[in-house]
Parts: sequence; structure tokens; C-alpha cells
Amino acid sequence: MNWSAYIVAVLLALSFDSSVGSVLEIAGAHPQVLPAVVVFALLSTARRCALRAAMLAGLAADLLAPLVGADGMLVVVPGPRVLGFALGALAVLQLRSLLYRRNPLAGSAATFAFSLLAGIVFIAAWLLRAWVTGSDAPWWPGSGGSEVWIRFIGALLDGVVALPVLWCLEKTRPLWGFVVSTKLTAGPARMSR
Repeated sequence: MNWSAYIVAVLLALSFDSSVGSVLEIAGAHPQVLPAVVVFALLSTARRCALRAAMLAGLAADLLAPLVGADGMLVVVPGPRVLGFALGALAVLQLRSLLYRRNPLAGSAATFAFSLLAGIVFIAAWLLRAWVTGSDAPWWPGSGGSEVWIRFIGALLDGVVALPVLWCLEKTRPLWGFVVSTKLTAGPARMSR
């Protein structure tokens, strides 16, 4: 995988999400482009690089998209999205053998699963941080359950937004430098006389 193309795509997705993404808000949730970019890379890159790529995108999201705390201060905590993206990546890596990787509908379903798992881990990490530090979670005075519902709606919206995003990313596939390898096996089919 061409890491520079991946990093540029992640940064562009983050800038889109932080600027235009909030305009598309539905029921308190807004769709994000970043999960579709990460899933595109996860479905096409080698397994040994995939988890690192997802965690790098999570770290970029943690550092470049801070949350507003209950007291109105910006809160930058590297970790919640890193862990969430790691769990989402592990789920997509398990699913990718079942999916036709170049089909946008399969990528959309994988984006939904990725976003949902990343959102649940994000909420759990923030609740743990709030419990340890004695502070409030960023979505206070709402409850964690209402935030899970918003993350579920957001995951559905991410899956819908993933359709055009994955289609556009598929057009840029030669820039990404994905290596396609075939697995050769020994056996009667390989024998020729």
C-alpha cells in the first residue's frame, strides 16, 4: 500500500468530516467519510498493514478532531478512536474473506460494522475516562445509552455515505499501490505431464 496516498486520503476525509460533515446531521448524528476511507484500505491492503493503517487513522482523528467537554473546553485524548478503529478493523478483516471487495454494497456493509464497533468502543473509553477522572463525558447531560443510539444512526449514515465514497476511491485504486497476490497450492491440479 502506498502510505502517502493513504495519509492524504485520511487527512482529506478528516477535513471534510470536520467542515462539511456537520451540515448533513440527521437525528443528532452526522455521517463521516473517514470510516469509508479506512474500510477501503482494509479491504484491499495486506493483513499485516491493515491494523496499523486503521490505528493511524484513529490517532489522526483523535488528535485533529477534539471534542468539546461539558465545561466548554476542547478535550484532546489520544486513544478512544485508536482503540475503536482497531476493533472495527479486526471485525472488517474477519469479514473481508466473505465479501466481494470491490463491490460498493459490500464495502458499505463493512463500513457500517466498522463504524458501529468503533463508536461503541469510543463511548466505553470515554465513560471509563469520566469514571477514573471524576469528570463528565462530552455528551453530558445525555446518557451513554442515548449516545449509543446516536452512534448507531451515525453508523447507518456512514454506510450510506460509503457508497459514493467507495465508488470514487475505486477510481483512484492505481494510486494506492495495492499488491494483489495469488496463493499457489500443491496438488493434483498443479500436476501436468
